[in-house]
Amino acid sequence: MKIAVISDTHDHRDNILKAVSIMNERNIDALIHCGDFVAPFVKRWFDNLNSNIKENFFGVFGNNDGEKIGLKNLLGQICKLDGLELIKELDGKKIHVSHMPIQGTIDALANSGRFDIILSGHTHEVVNKKLNGVLIVNPGEACGYLNDKATFAIINTDKMEAEIIEL
Repeated sequence: MKIAVISDTHDHRDNILKAVSIMNERNIDALIHCGDFVAPFVKRWFDNLNSNIKENFFGVFGNNDGEKIGLKNLLGQICKLDGLELIKELDGKKIHVSHMPIQGTIDALANSGRFDIILSGHTHEVVNKKLNGVLIVNPGEACGYLNDKATFAIINTDKMEAEIIEL
């Protein structure tokens, strides 16, 4: 299974549309957004996802997602968006998603033996590593605002590897 992971889109229309295009071309099976969509109108750009991705589109809120009710009502039409944390199983892999966990929490989750994949955002810095066999990924910032490098990730669950994609 191929799972796209994106975070910190911060309303960046062009980069969201580029990422969606790549996801569609690569026949992604699921999409997880690690928070900081920002405004509900981003749904317009995520509407371009292939229908199979929309059926498996999950997300968590980030610290800049101020209009949570609007996001839940509008973006929630295509994205299962429930709160600050998501625990999900896809392709037999247990996944933990949150926007801004501290490093100690990430380490504790990796050491718990409960998860195969841990996903986060917030720092705008790419992380792609394994700890005790657990894949830990922060896809970086899709917006490209802080470090002028817009990225997202694609995880191959068969290989348990993440590829970082530059936009």
